[in-house]
Amino acid sequence: MKPLKTTRAIWRLLALVFTLMTYLSWYRIKCLFIPHTIERGFRLRRAWVKIAFRILNIKLIEVKGELPPQPCLYVVNHRNLIDPVICAHIKDAYFLSKAEVENIPFLGKGAELTGVIYVKRDEKDSRSAARATMHNTMKAGLDLIVYPEGTTGTEEKTITFHKGSFDEAASLGVPVVPIALEYKNKSDLWIEPSLLKQFLIQFGKKETQVKIEIHQPLISDNGTTLMRKSRQLIDQSLQDMHKDWHQLWGTNELKES
Repeated sequence: MKPLKTTRAIWRLLALVFTLMTYLSWYRIKCLFIPHTIERGFRLRRAWVKIAFRILNIKLIEVKGELPPQPCLYVVNHRNLIDPVICAHIKDAYFLSKAEVENIPFLGKGAELTGVIYVKRDEKDSRSAARATMHNTMKAGLDLIVYPEGTTGTEEKTITFHKGSFDEAASLGVPVVPIALEYKNKSDLWIEPSLLKQFLIQFGKKETQVKIEIHQPLISDNGTTLMRKSRQLIDQSLQDMHKDWHQLWGTNELKES
């Protein structure tokens, strides 16, 4: 990586950490006088996400569709470590996240205060608990965002979806809203086992360009139907997005801009 890109990425990382620590510390001081609520947590998250967009120079160059007014389950394809930041920019909702995030200093606690629910996906009992958590969250009429692939994908289309969240939505009659999210450069995809190295590669660039398409809500009493239709719609959106970026997505090489 070129020295300029490395320097830019390191500055951005330090700026993110500093602002996160500042926002969270100030919020926790305020909570000594004003009790924490999820509404206040969402406001905190929106404020920090706005700053994060500027620091990382994230550009939402295209957003198709509109968010429905009723509570929904939002299912999004998963590309990299900042997908939740993108989603939090467009919607106040609860997230499911891997339990490992909880142990990251400041980030773990900040995420918990702003609507993140931690689950241990690799443990059978925890998966059952995660489904119960999803069920209870949606039953309470709260918006929930999940990444049904369960991990990040680097192919042009999605990888296999897990069905649990769709079954819960079907059992409760909760609408499912598929959202496709794509990045211009393949260097934005999570290709490195090291979180730090991935960050340096991804945010050494001048900017990160993103497209989003929000589909109409799907309703069914069959979880398999919801899962298959959601994946079909997201894959079609990704294919359409790649048409404008064919020079980058039409090759197997990872390119940077």
